[in-house]
Amino acid sequence: MQDGSRTIPKVRNESIEAWSQFAKRASGEWDGFGADFSNEGKAIELPESVVPETYREWEVKVFDWQTQCPTLAEPEERVLQYKSIQLLPTVGCEADAATRYNVDERKVGGENNGLTAFAYQSSGSYVAIWQKKDNLLELEYCLINPQDCESRVRIIQLIDVLNNTEIVLKGIKVYREQWYGPFRNGDQLGGCAIRDSAFASTAPMNASDVTGIWKGSKAVATFGTPNTVSVWISLALLFIYLDFSCLIGFIGTSFSI
Repeated sequence: MQDGSRTIPKVRNESIEAWSQFAKRASGEWDGFGADFSNEGKAIELPESVVPETYREWEVKVFDWQTQCPTLAEPEERVLQYKSIQLLPTVGCEADAATRYNVDERKVGGENNGLTAFAYQSSGSYVAIWQKKDNLLELEYCLINPQDCESRVRIIQLIDVLNNTEIVLKGIKVYREQWYGPFRNGDQLGGCAIRDSAFASTAPMNASDVTGIWKGSKAVATFGTPNTVSVWISLALLFIYLDFSCLIGFIGTSFSI
């Protein structure tokens, strides 16, 4: 594209527009439920210390956290920040006054944020690799439902990289979230108006429901000169591509990384 004597790269313009659309669709108050699973896919029960006495008396097992994820993507600065908030379980509509149990803040953009790699799509979906301690990585996938832009699933896989050659899955976190309005930094909770429900103890999907050939577009990115970290990233990106090919089938769309 020409502007007088100045050349404006088309790719740059498309990138700016893609981020602008991403920021618009990713930002807001996302409330829902989250659960931890073992590396075998078994739901992990919440600690007894956080479960209301009423549930313990009824011998009700609780596997899901009610969650908030206030998210803000800056259209101009290309910064994405969000909080994953776990709320103490409550009985009935006391959820409107739930207490925070844990807050995990993340930031894409800037320095010393633990981010190793990040890829996004204008739909609001993204993939991130977070460097934890030692050889531990977290692979995060955020998938927007193409039939409902106010519904998404986030999957976080905890990966142990052994000797720079072997990847071991240590555990999985899953968040099923709905959009409840513009970003308010978690000041308001959906509470009893929440449109979703706990899911961790429901029956798993039959393998036959997802067996088949899945097609999607793909892209390749490099991250500097080869070194130990680059090896981890390459392995992690391969893991993402293999897993994402399956995960996208659950919501019926394709995704490029």
